[in-house]
Amino acid sequence: MGNEFVSCSFLLLLFATLAPGVVTNGVDVLRLPSMGHSSSHIGHSSSPSSADAIKDPTAKVFALIKDLVIGNRMAVSFPYKEPSSVNFYPKEITEGIPFSSEAVQELLQYFSFAPDSKQALGMRQTLALCEKEPKEGEIRGCVTSEESLVHFARRILGRDVRVEILRSSLVSKTTPIVQNYTILGFKEIATGNIVPCHNQPYPYPVYHCHYQLGIDNKVFEVLLRGDNGEMVNSVFFCHMDTSKLTDDHVAFRLLGVKPGESEVCHFFTAYDLATVPIPK
Repeated sequence: MGNEFVSCSFLLLLFATLAPGVVTNGVDVLRLPSMGHSSSHIGHSSSPSSADAIKDPTAKVFALIKDLVIGNRMAVSFPYKEPSSVNFYPKEITEGIPFSSEAVQELLQYFSFAPDSKQALGMRQTLALCEKEPKEGEIRGCVTSEESLVHFARRILGRDVRVEILRSSLVSKTTPIVQNYTILGFKEIATGNIVPCHNQPYPYPVYHCHYQLGIDNKVFEVLLRGDNGEMVNSVFFCHMDTSKLTDDHVAFRLLGVKPGESEVCHFFTAYDLATVPIPK
């Protein structure tokens, strides 16, 4: 059923075009996208763990591999986000902008953010996350362009490897944040070294990528049809070893499993992505 899936190479054409709001004369360089979403991803620093998190509609992304059954119907959250906030800007644009907590005052002036605004808070939090030291056995970092993403991925996947970027298709503005989706098909894309990356609140697209050494994961492509008739070609990422994760994560509460006794998978929204090696 390969033809039923949207080609990732087609989606990547978006990366090669100038992002909306970008001009070439240096004035009004960026149209600032919406800055703010919650992240429910396993291993992510902002993963929810409180009792309130289970009520968050955006946490409706978790499932198990056994749930991948054609015809199975489940509630999943695919929030809408403007394409300009998820598609990388050209590196020629982002490389000219400081990316450091030490440059916060300069960045506030550059983007015309009030120091106590939500945008300023989100920016500070993202910079702190990006500058956080990795744990033992972990590789982590933030990328601001397609080129820096590929460079980061090759540190893990191999220096000379060709890298494929996987992301779910964008939903429309009218799509409910949560609705029931029926599985029309699925296929395993890769097992082993897979690098997930999560979009962070920032004035332009920034992704936090992380990888745990020695841990193999799986990634599937799942074709879904919403109750509203909309089709979603989704990345389905599975953490196969959950033994070192905290037992208060919302995923375990929602799935009724404990750390180490089962894999935990989640559907990626369009503002997250994964990189995998392309077989030779």
